[in-house]
This record gives sequence, C-alpha cells and structure tokens, in this order.
Amino acid sequence: MTAVETFIGMGSNLGDGISILGRAWKSLGEIEGIKCLGVSTPYKTAPVDMTSHHWFTNCVGRIETDFSPSVLLKALLQTEASFGRIRDEKSFGFQDRALDLDLLYYGGMILDTPELILPHPRIKDRLFVLVPLMELAPDHKDPLSGETVSGMEQQLKKRMKEKMVDQQEVIAGSWEGQI
Repeated sequence: MTAVETFIGMGSNLGDGISILGRAWKSLGEIEGIKCLGVSTPYKTAPVDMTSHHWFTNCVGRIETDFSPSVLLKALLQTEASFGRIRDEKSFGFQDRALDLDLLYYGGMILDTPELILPHPRIKDRLFVLVPLMELAPDHKDPLSGETVSGMEQQLKKRMKEKMVDQQEVIAGSWEGQI
C-alpha cells in the first residue's frame, strides 16, 4: 500500500497536557508503518460540547502511513490506552481524558462505518482542531464539502461572531522543549 498523508487531532485535559501530547507524538513515531511529518503548536482550549473544569491541551499532527484506516485507528486506540485512556461505553457524552487521538483526515477518503467516519464529522465546528490544522495545511480541501481548512476556520469564526454557535477559546502555547 502507498503511504497516505493523514491528520491526527490530539488532546488531553487530565495531567500535564503538553508533556502527554509530546510523549504521545513521539510514541506514534515509534510505530512501524507511521512516519511523523509535523505537529502544530499546542493550544490551551476550553472544553467544547462537554462539562468539565479541566481545560484541554490540543494540537494536530501530520503523518504518513501505509496502514489502512481501520489498522491506523487500532494503533491510535492502543496508544490512548497506553496513556491510561479508558473508554467507558456506558457513560453519556464526552469524558475527561489523559489522551484523545482522533483520525481527522485519511488522504481524501470518505468513509462511514460503525467504527470510523472520515473525514471526522465535527472538524468544521471545532476551533481547537481548525486553528492547529491551519498551521499544517491551510489549503487542505475537505473531501466532503470541498472547503479548505482556512475557509472552514473563517466560517466558524463568523458563526461565533454572529452568535450562531458558542464562543470557543483557543490560546497558543509552546512545546517548552517537549518535542
């Protein structure tokens, strides 16, 4: 299989998020079949679509992989578990977590299965994904809508300004020697 450019959303709101995301990024690079190409600035972000007292640290990583989407998803889930992530299927909504890895884009693939939806269905509604994704690929086109990442970011900011959606706080941070 030919290597596919893929974008991974990374988040943490329990523990030292910058350290956790830095170690997770290095861990992904140690998996045979994954080549880490670049990672965005980490951002401190208020929780979105969940109630929590813990802010998140978020970033986006760009990788190349020869894994299929389902094999890559399994690798991401195993990496989350190695950082203590427990997915409680009985709980309603999103929970606090030490590490969350979301497969955002897998090349230009469109996929809708019970285990995985590509592209990630909430990219256009999450500033904590769009802002770091802008650093890596502002002209990347969403295969469903045809919109660029920069266009989606502008549209979300417009919807926030017009109070069509809640405000989302995104504050740039630094890797502080973590990566």
